[in-house]
Amino acid sequence: MTLDDPLEKVAWLHPPELGGWEYLIADRSRRLWTVYHETYTLCSGIHLWGQSWRYRGRTYIRLNPGMMLMEPGELHRTLSVPQGAQFKVAQIPPADVARAAMELGLTGDVHLRRAETDDPALTAAVWRLGEVAEYGGATSLEVQTLQAAVLRHMLSHAERLPHAPQADGFVAAGLARDYLRNHRCEPVTLDELAAVARVGRFQLLRAFRRRFGVPPHTYQTQLRIERARDLLRKGTLPAFVSVETGFYDQSHFGRHFRKILGVTPSEYARGHSRHSTLSGDPP
Repeated sequence: MTLDDPLEKVAWLHPPELGGWEYLIADRSRRLWTVYHETYTLCSGIHLWGQSWRYRGRTYIRLNPGMMLMEPGELHRTLSVPQGAQFKVAQIPPADVARAAMELGLTGDVHLRRAETDDPALTAAVWRLGEVAEYGGATSLEVQTLQAAVLRHMLSHAERLPHAPQADGFVAAGLARDYLRNHRCEPVTLDELAAVARVGRFQLLRAFRRRFGVPPHTYQTQLRIERARDLLRKGTLPAFVSVETGFYDQSHFGRHFRKILGVTPSEYARGHSRHSTLSGDPP
């Protein structure tokens, strides 16, 4: 492949909300990459069957669409790409990995046991966070929750497995829930929530999901939508509601509203007016 191949699309993304994480998004790439890493680097892609690459003195041939795992201070080289590949690459600062490892009970430098894995949970986490990096619109709490998922699944492949979080997190989950209720329209962070609950981030996420069935950012979105319904019933315009309820913008608000309630904010507002189309009155 030539470097000006018109079919290839490459973007390096480092939005501030990712806090130092960087994402490489590539589509229809047949480039033979040679890259040195100062980060923990996770590469997940499709159309990679038969691709060969070299890392730490060993040649690997991709036989499934899984994940490539690379550590800081290493270089990898792509040797062959049979067809145009689509992939997302998360580059994670070592300090963030060290902090997560400490919270999960790992000591010393984090060393990954293997260079490849077909772990579906890790793959899904990397792709979901890549979508946030590419399209934006997520809250700080959602971004940090997704990052925590990537770290947790990645560290399950460390030489020393993380300790399981303590089982009893009922009280911690309740404290976090109450804080979200009182700050539903504010930009709450995962660190802030964990501090309120007096537990580590990973223990909180596990306990919260166990008690309420969803992660904290999803719970917060539900609280915001409930507040939005109240404002819409009182006649507040959707554009102002999106600001009042803490959404990224009106489009972001509208997507979440329709996903949860099945109608747009404007449709919902009309349904609570004197001129509801369901009543037979003119619109």
